[in-house]
Amino acid sequence: MRGPGGEGSSVAVALPMPIPMVRRIAGTLHGQRGLTLVELLVVMTVLSLVLAPLTAAFASSFKAEVDQTNRVDAQENARLALNRLRKDIHCAHAVAGITTNPGGGQTLVLTQTNTSGVAECPGLVQTNAASVQWCSVPVAGTSSRYTLYRENDVTQACDGSTSTFEVDYLTRSDLFSQPTCSSGHLPTVAVALPVNPAPEPDPGNTYELEDTIALRNADACS
Repeated sequence: MRGPGGEGSSVAVALPMPIPMVRRIAGTLHGQRGLTLVELLVVMTVLSLVLAPLTAAFASSFKAEVDQTNRVDAQENARLALNRLRKDIHCAHAVAGITTNPGGGQTLVLTQTNTSGVAECPGLVQTNAASVQWCSVPVAGTSSRYTLYRENDVTQACDGSTSTFEVDYLTRSDLFSQPTCSSGHLPTVAVALPVNPAPEPDPGNTYELEDTIALRNADACS
């Protein structure tokens, strides 16, 4: 139609919606019908089928991350412990003993003073300490997990209660060998630190550090 503004103007006229359609839409919007029990069970079943593999994947990834973190920590602690142990053995004048401790592990006792009773490596042990101890202690409830501790107080037993923690997840207790000696050479102690946070399901993934360390302050073997 022609508007008052001049020729060519037009006004759109909205046509009314048919009554049946209006009623149908209004009925849909105001409907109170929910899901039936069968429909709900079907939805839950579909969700479980979709979420189950996703949950398993997340759990597996989390477990792998935890295992990898434990493995890296154990290997790094083993390297640091071997370096610390190497200093103690180098400084020692003798091995006072390698025995089975009350916990079922192994204890290495290193004599740190010379014949006059003076400690030649005072930075390694307490002032005038006669010896330093290293011990493996089994972890309760396990059959192949040991923790390594260091104790430089001669009045304390090396049992893990007050001693300094060094390494966890060792797979055996016998870490030290009795000193060996050949004529004209210094006595040596063999050390092995095998670590594996999961030895039972994955025994082939054990990381082991080995060294044969000389007692530099000891007398040469005759």
